[in-house]
This record gives sequence, structure tokens and C-alpha cells, in this order.
Amino acid sequence: MALLWDNLAQQLDSIRATVPVAAAATTVADGTPEDPSDRRRRLQKALEAIKDSGNAMMIESLTAAIEGREANLNLPELPDGIAKF
Repeated sequence: MALLWDNLAQQLDSIRATVPVAAAATTVADGTPEDPSDRRRRLQKALEAIKDSGNAMMIESLTAAIEGREANLNLPELPDGIAKF
């Protein structure tokens, strides 16, 4: 279990170090620039679709993306025996 948490932490550090939040989705699959209003509209539709799901982390992530900020996620505590970085 500790190895899974360590792997997740490394992946998150890698993503945070390489892709700023605002630049994460600025192009579409074919490499052309994405219209910011299209992205915002898609994020808003996704938020509306999941707002009643009770998934607080997903709601916060989508809200943060719409507002152009980094999500403030309160992740659960690590199990005993796993070191925090």
C-alpha cells in the first residue's frame, strides 16, 4: 500500500512541475488552440452533470478549473506507517 501512495505522490509532483493549471487544456487533440469559452462551457456542463453526485473532490476540481485556480482538495489522511513528504 505504501508503494501506491508513493507512486501517486511522485506522479502528482511530476504533473505539478510540468503543467501549469491554466495551460493544462489550451489545445484540442489535433494541436489547434482551444477557444477558452468552449472549454469553460464544457467544464460548466460537466459541473452541472455531477453536482448532485456528492463527489466533493470532483466538484471542487471543476469549480477551480472554471475559476482558473488550483483546486483546494482535502485528501484523506495517509494510513499509519506511511511517511508524509
